[in-house]
This record gives sequence, structure tokens and C-alpha cells, in this order.
Amino acid sequence: MNPTKFMIDKNLKFPKCVTKENKKAIHFIGLGGIGMSGLAKFLLELGYKVTGSDIKDNPNMFSISALGGTTFIGHNAKNICNAGLVVVSSAIKIDNPELIEAKNRGVPILHRSQILEALMSGLGLVKKQVSIGISGTHGKTTTTGMVSLIFEAAKQNPSIVVGGQMPVLNTNSKLGNGKYFIAELDESDGTIEFYSPNYTVITNLELDHHDHYTEGFDQLINTFKTYISNLDKNAKIILNADCTGNMSLFEKINHSGIILYSTNEENKNHEKALYKAKNIAYEGYTTCADVYKANEFIGKIKLGVPGLHNLSNAIAATAIALENDIDFEIISKTLEQFTGMKRRFQTVGEVDGIKIIDDYAHHPTELKATLNSAKQVVKSLEKGRVIAVFQPHRYSRLSNLWNEFSESFENAHKVYITDVYSAGESPKAGINAEIFAKSINNADTQYLNGSLEQVAIKLSETLRPDDLVLTIGAGDITKLGNLLVEKLNISRQNKCLQN
Repeated sequence: MNPTKFMIDKNLKFPKCVTKENKKAIHFIGLGGIGMSGLAKFLLELGYKVTGSDIKDNPNMFSISALGGTTFIGHNAKNICNAGLVVVSSAIKIDNPELIEAKNRGVPILHRSQILEALMSGLGLVKKQVSIGISGTHGKTTTTGMVSLIFEAAKQNPSIVVGGQMPVLNTNSKLGNGKYFIAELDESDGTIEFYSPNYTVITNLELDHHDHYTEGFDQLINTFKTYISNLDKNAKIILNADCTGNMSLFEKINHSGIILYSTNEENKNHEKALYKAKNIAYEGYTTCADVYKANEFIGKIKLGVPGLHNLSNAIAATAIALENDIDFEIISKTLEQFTGMKRRFQTVGEVDGIKIIDDYAHHPTELKATLNSAKQVVKSLEKGRVIAVFQPHRYSRLSNLWNEFSESFENAHKVYITDVYSAGESPKAGINAEIFAKSINNADTQYLNGSLEQVAIKLSETLRPDDLVLTIGAGDITKLGNLLVEKLNISRQNKCLQN
């Protein structure tokens, strides 16, 4: 069960909890998280007083301090002494001392989704804007980034809240004074039911987050069915027709605003789609396609990021933009310049022809998509190996999707598995990285134990020029790329000295 779900009061509204005039702070428990920090920044830009805590410092905490917020390292009851409102995410445990103190004091407690919904709905915070919500199991962060940058390029000055850093804007949120509010909507804890945007994108639906969706895939579908039922009759829903999960939802909902998009010409739903990609081609790290609306050729796009999954995200972004009368030339130019979101096939560095990429993939479908993109790159370049370094994220996810993960590495030439990143979970008997490595359907797989520093040293000794190395996972594996660059540079310097 969601550890904080019981406390969510759906009738509690943000403007009634705190105002700019009463000088009370909005306090975030777990401020350093990407979603929480984005909301905190947004509220600071609006002129609210913001405080927050987390168990350790990180760049998100620093950015809040730089904007005038007050941050605390560690959770302590005294941190909420001036709070008029406490904000939590579903990651906050019921025994958190700040949460207990807030309840004892009678301080209103809202889930972060309720704060975002209030902002999108304009409940006394900002002027009412046309809201665009982007959700789905995979690809929502990248799609939100694409949409945001397209609307920025079109000089719409949108408000933005996204669950990842946008390298171009160097932020995960922004207060805009334009017509639109663009936000990533998280489905992981079921709170997507709180939202009701004017435009919705659903990239795909697949079972993940087993800790919340304990009843399986049907529970996920029913959650989105409820979400759709809450939308205005004039809302538009941009739905990926290539996803079987999406089409399962499609069969169970009745809304006049559904618009399908597709990138798979072999899919029976391709011709039904209003927006579609055809004549897809891969050129190194880029992906090209022709874009059609119905049977009318709109133009060509050339993405600055590889992979069919990114093309699908781009067609969704194109659909939203065209539905809002943004010129296709602006769309195509922005997509070509889009270099990805932080930790989404992000280039960390290159040493002696060895390229290191960092990616957030932590589900079998995401893993397959990332490695397929890497394979397309080396195939197009006609050189190199795909080296996958994967850190399983959560024992529960690895346990529930064990077989699916084991079959996800076919596009890698060499696979390395590091220890499981627990994300606060307790270990499970028989579920560990060493056993998992032996189960992978790839002949060239190795378990690497030890710290990330030790992993980097071991890896640096095995790589060769033209290798494409991917550090993959939602945990601290993201630190490995820079460590690997460091070790490779040291190795290169030593070779130069020897010569």
C-alpha cells in the first residue's frame, strides 16, 4: 500500500492552506527529489516562502537555496516550526518525524500532485492557463521536455514543471506568463486521478510500480479510466496507438477528444492514427522520418537523439504543437536541436574513441529501447560494441520482472551487472545481482561487485576504441560515467608517460 495515501485529503485546496500574506512557509519533506524541487522552485518564483528537507544535499537542494528557499539536511520535527502547509510525496514514510509533527500540530498536509494540480488549474496562484499534461509508463519526461522546448521556441513562454532537468533551460520548472502550462504527470502512485488538463498525452501504459498497483495491470487501466472520466468534454487526449496497453484503455473509455498517433507502419492501428511517422531512417545518433497528418504530408523531422522510442515521443510532441497551431518549421527545428533530457541517453564523455552514455532506464521495456537505440547507432556507424552496465533498481522491481529483465539485453555485445540499488527497500532472499547476472540470456555477461569506484576501475581495463558504453539504471549508477571517464583519462596519461 502507498505509505502516504491514507492521509491525502482530496477536498483540501492549496489556496485555503497558506497565503503569501500570512508569511507561513510551504514545507517540502524530501525537497531534493526532482518532482518536489521543481514545484518548490515554481512556488518561490510566485513569491511564496518555501522551506524543505532531505536526508542529504544535492544540486536540487542547492538550486532552492539559490532562489531564496530554506533547506535542511536531515528530517527533524523542528524543521516545520514555521510551516503553514506541508507537502509530501508517496516516498515519505509514515514514521517521518516531520510528518508526525505536522499531524500533531494540525498543519495541513498535501501530496505533491495536489500542489501541481492547483498550479495547473490556477486556483488563486497564477492566471488560468491552457494546461498540457503528459503521462505514461515510459517516455513522459522526454516528451514533456520536447513539448516545452517547442512552445518556448514558438515564443509562448509557457509555465513548465517536468520530472527531469532540461539541459537547454538548465531547470526542471519555470514560471511563464504565456498561455500554456506544460507538466509531466506521474502515474506511479495513482495520483494522476487528481488532474484534469485541457490536453493529455499518454505515451504508453505498462505495469511497473508493483508496490502501488498490487492488483496488476487492470488496476493501472482503471486508474487511467478514472483520469479520463474526470477530463472536460472538450479536452483532447493524444494517445499512442502502437502501445497495446494504450489500446486496452482506448477500448474502455468513451471520449470524443481522442487523437491517435503512431510510428509503426506494420501496426494495424497505424492508418487509424491522425498523426504518424513514415519512411523512418537512422543515421548515427540521429533519427529521421516523414510526418503525416491523416494522409497529408506535413514535413520531415530529424531528431538529435537516437531511437524509435524517441521518435514516438517526438510525434506526440508534434501532435500537441500542431493541435495548438504552432508552425511545423518551428517544431522540426526544435526537435533537431533537442539533445535529450538529463539521464536520457545523455553523453557523459568520450576518451580515445570510447563513448560513455548515461540512461535512466529501469524497466525492461525502457532497457530494450535504450539498447536498441545503441545498436542502431553502432550499426549505422559500422563500428563499435554496445557495452551495457546495468544497476537493477529496487528488489521488488527486479523480483516482479525477473524474466523480462533477463531477456532485455539481446542488443548488447557485453553486459555487466552491478549490485542492486535498493531505494530504501530491504533485500529479498534469492534476489541479488550475482544470481540475476547468471540468468541473463546473453552469453557475455559478468557480475561486477564492489563500489562504483571499483566497478569503474574494472571496466576501464576491458574497454577498447569505438565502444559505446551505457551506464543504465535509476540509482546512483549515474555517477559511474564520470568515474569511468576519469579512469580512462588516467590510463591514457600513463600510456603517454610510458611512451
